[in-house]
Amino acid sequence: MRAILRRVVFVLASVALTLIVIWGGLILAFRFNFHRAAPDASYPTPTSSLEAQQQDVDYFAKVIARDRAFSPDERKTAEARIAALQALPNALPLPKLHVALMQVMALADNGHSRMDATADQGALIVPLRVTRFAEGFYVTRAAATYREMLSGRVVSIDGHPIDQILLQLDTLRGGVEGFRRENDTTYIIVQDLLYGLGIATEPKASTWTVVLSDGRTVTRRLDAYSMHQDDSIPASGRWLSPEPSKGVEQDWSAYHPRSAELPETWRDFDNPFRIFSAADSCAKVVRLQSIGDVDSYRIAPFLAAAEATLRANPPCAVILDLRGDGGGDYTNVWHFTHVLPNLLAPGGHIFMLTNSQTFSAAITAAAFVKDAGGDRVTIIGEPVGDRLSFFSEGNKACLPNLKVCAYPQTAKHDYQHSCDNWRECFWLNWFYPVRVKSLQPDIGVPLRFEDWNTGHDAAYETARQLAMHPVRKM
Repeated sequence: MRAILRRVVFVLASVALTLIVIWGGLILAFRFNFHRAAPDASYPTPTSSLEAQQQDVDYFAKVIARDRAFSPDERKTAEARIAALQALPNALPLPKLHVALMQVMALADNGHSRMDATADQGALIVPLRVTRFAEGFYVTRAAATYREMLSGRVVSIDGHPIDQILLQLDTLRGGVEGFRRENDTTYIIVQDLLYGLGIATEPKASTWTVVLSDGRTVTRRLDAYSMHQDDSIPASGRWLSPEPSKGVEQDWSAYHPRSAELPETWRDFDNPFRIFSAADSCAKVVRLQSIGDVDSYRIAPFLAAAEATLRANPPCAVILDLRGDGGGDYTNVWHFTHVLPNLLAPGGHIFMLTNSQTFSAAITAAAFVKDAGGDRVTIIGEPVGDRLSFFSEGNKACLPNLKVCAYPQTAKHDYQHSCDNWRECFWLNWFYPVRVKSLQPDIGVPLRFEDWNTGHDAAYETARQLAMHPVRKM
């Protein structure tokens, strides 16, 4: 009997050990395939600016070689541009080298494949912040010296018309048009990029012309300031609220819309997770600004509490606001998005609000909801910030001398078609499947300056009104 018991124990231990080895091997294979460490950036101390540039370009070539988003033709073009940079007899000014490398990375035409717009410190930034509306780019934050530019629609910089400027800024990152334009709200305030593109004639200042909401024209020379380490530039959607921010802008002047009261959706803007009752409606609003934890805010407890609230008192509709949500880890929302259709009152409906800042895992979350809810889901607003097939994951890789970081992407996500290439397709998606035909808005509602200025969130108001009436199949 003891001999049999020893054999059973031996077999079970062998099976357990085999499973551990297999599981460990899969984890290592997963990491090697999708999350390999960045290439070694150890180079000798450069003896000249040209040698420093050559080291940066050499390292950059190693980085983009790992980015799987490039098509064969795009990669051929990228390699040709890199070869031309390596052959330069003289070093470029650093802003122009930075721009050249950003433009090479953008050839992948993949929203996740990118380079930082600024170095880790010392980048020159103009003392304004802008927000993109359907009518154009408007100044919504300004250092005190330039507060007369608030509410101004940007019409030119150093004599270049805004339409021409945006076409140049569009070359700095790939992806769909709306997403590139949203990124332009960051790029346009980076003086180094303006100078690197040849828009600004001086490296440390540029002259901006804006047209104010009352029709007056204001032209000011803006002296750029130097960013400090750990400074960041919030996404332009943050400036929809004049509430004080956490960054350097907290001491700046904010443009306050003419309306005395902000819409519910643009209050408490620095809280990434909110649930509240829609005014004058039987609907509940769930607002997600991230698909992951943000500082002290934790997404898992929030979603658990939101589910309990909705289950206890099922609403006639849920308005899921994913506008401005740049993503995170989609496994955080798998359960909530799939149970959400069951948390509504009989005949209830889900209205999803999206825009070009709905990106990465937020797109996955939107697809989860659409897949789970089917005809009970209506998308309102603007198109999400990427295609349904894109590359993400990968690792951060920082150039040795320029001190700017690049993000090559290694894993394919396809939410419209099957994806079974084990080397490219993100393995985790096989455990969290989703398939949708489209995430285009069923009801297009652009963000207009005039609506915002008069206290209206038109997309939200559309959803709130529809929640009070039966919704037919769109």
